[in-house]
Amino acid sequence: MGNIEKIIQAIDIQLIQKNKPYMLLAEANRLLTFTRLIADNKALKKIVESGLIPHAYQTQKSPKQWKIPLSEKGKAEKEKLDRQNKQRAKENQHTIQTQISDQPTLCCPFCGYTGIIPEQFRSEPCLICPKYQARNGFGGMNNENQIFYLDENENLIGYMNY
Repeated sequence: MGNIEKIIQAIDIQLIQKNKPYMLLAEANRLLTFTRLIADNKALKKIVESGLIPHAYQTQKSPKQWKIPLSEKGKAEKEKLDRQNKQRAKENQHTIQTQISDQPTLCCPFCGYTGIIPEQFRSEPCLICPKYQARNGFGGMNNENQIFYLDENENLIGYMNY
């Protein structure tokens, strides 16, 4: 691989990692001198001006700046990574939905809130709806001075006056 190809590849990698559409000449200079692909700041400008990086262009409006976008290889690599990330995100979403749907839930008969029952409360005979509790300011699901008991199928199985 020639030096120009290494320069283009280094810029492409940086643009993909930072998810940027282009790199200004000054940024590319810092990157390439840090990675020692070029010796000084003037070398890259000469390369760009001579057309050795064909996809680099200079803006027409003042201040004129050199911009280096992704190369064709870089665009193809970015599209490939984007597809992989989209697939991974879809798989992760499916995993999360499966994990959530496997959890026992409770539906409050008064406010309609449905939530996952935390592990430490799954053996409790009486569960308190956090939304209903917060709305009413009491220490339990209450209505007319009563605490209601629900079974594992969310059916009302009893109540107690307090």
